[in-house]
Amino acid sequence: MNKLAVFQLDINDIKLTIYKYTPNGFFTIDEQIVEPIKLTQDMSRDGYIKPSRIQETIAILKNFRKIVDGQKIETHICYADPIIATARNQIAFLDEVYKTVSLYFKVLSYDEQIQALHSAVLYSFSMTRGVVINIADYTTQIIKFNRRIINNSVTLPFGMVNLLEQVEKLPMDKRMDKIEELVTKEVKKLDWLKSLDEESEFIGVGEVFEALGKLSRKSTHYPLDVAHNYEITTDSFKNVYNLIHALDLDKAKKLKGVSDLRADLLAIGIAISKVMFNEFVRHGVKVSTNSEMYGIVAKSLLGQTGEKPLLDILGYSLSSINEFYPTNVNADSNYAVAVILYKQLKVLHRLTRPYVKVLRIAASLCMAGKRIGYENYIKNNFPVILNCGIYGATHREIVLAAFVAASQKVDDFSLSEWVRYKDLVNEEDIDAVKKLAVIIKMATMLNVTNANSVKDISCDILGDTVILKTEVERDATLEISQAMSCASDFRKVFGKNLQIL
Repeated sequence: MNKLAVFQLDINDIKLTIYKYTPNGFFTIDEQIVEPIKLTQDMSRDGYIKPSRIQETIAILKNFRKIVDGQKIETHICYADPIIATARNQIAFLDEVYKTVSLYFKVLSYDEQIQALHSAVLYSFSMTRGVVINIADYTTQIIKFNRRIINNSVTLPFGMVNLLEQVEKLPMDKRMDKIEELVTKEVKKLDWLKSLDEESEFIGVGEVFEALGKLSRKSTHYPLDVAHNYEITTDSFKNVYNLIHALDLDKAKKLKGVSDLRADLLAIGIAISKVMFNEFVRHGVKVSTNSEMYGIVAKSLLGQTGEKPLLDILGYSLSSINEFYPTNVNADSNYAVAVILYKQLKVLHRLTRPYVKVLRIAASLCMAGKRIGYENYIKNNFPVILNCGIYGATHREIVLAAFVAASQKVDDFSLSEWVRYKDLVNEEDIDAVKKLAVIIKMATMLNVTNANSVKDISCDILGDTVILKTEVERDATLEISQAMSCASDFRKVFGKNLQIL
């Protein structure tokens, strides 16, 4: 297992992120440490980063370097926020860092940051076209893309901090109204946002959207505490906006448990995002917890180019999970057999195509509960799948897959747990979950020896009996015997007797 250390120099903090990665292109965060620092504080007076800030930065980086050297990590990526390029002594500052800590920091250009944000979306969402919105301290970026191509992009010269400086003497409600007026004037100049495709999706990156998502989930009593790919609908955004608009800043400088941002800065960010909702966002914005760092690391470790794109985000995500947490060594074979059973039993289950993605997740992670322990691992599949960070699937699909993987014994299906997720699932899904659970269990049993003995299956339905005929490459007596243990559940769910030959 190899490791990569990423040093990120931002204006408000310095971040060390250590990734584990494999030669075949899978990677995951192993450790992350964040140290606050106000690097550009007071820089607006004369344009210089102060010597005290430089020494504070170097002291933090020395400690980070000790961690990296202690783990014998030789591969580094070091990059700095584009705003640092505005410092008049940026070259002297970065030279001092290099001489003292032997870390060479590249200051990203805004174009490079846009490319990295685009890559982060490509590698963590399954969508063909969309618009990325990134609200930062001093800039706001909007990126329109179609598949792997950026069609239009802009870096607007305002963000939470510099807009707050313009309106901080106004009361809260007046501040937000003034910000909307200023930002709307600039956004209306972007003609390419007026002709967005109906299929375009909207992705919000950064702390503003993560905080918005958390507030939205709280206001709607959303059952799943997962930030990535959560959709802030237009209605829930209005509720959050009204809450912040009426906030008394004298009583709360932070919204506890929501964000490290000061409430006054968050209010500015939300005012900026309201313009986006007013001007071009249609139904909602999906939250991305992956910013430019994820895009930079993905491009570096995957080595993907336009000629060899990573198209199957869900497949890559599931394979990555099983690579680093190998509870299901036969995941691909389990899914292959599950798909065969799904197709052969289609006349019985009558499920629609969207359930295939649910089947795929459940088949790949049907033993994920073993991370906790073997005993009761099937029940433990549920919390593990909900929290293992699956990309390329909606929250609804992940929840359904968790229920499938946790209900491989049909009587273990928990209706009381189901009710908690009523806003994501419906009553018709209960039947689908039970059918898929039986299919998953049968597929797992037909792979119980990990020998990939079963290559194909055909199905005959004779009255009240379903006969599954297996095509095998080697003796599959044990596999068939184990699969027949599902006969009772098969009868409960499909209303037929089961025979496997």
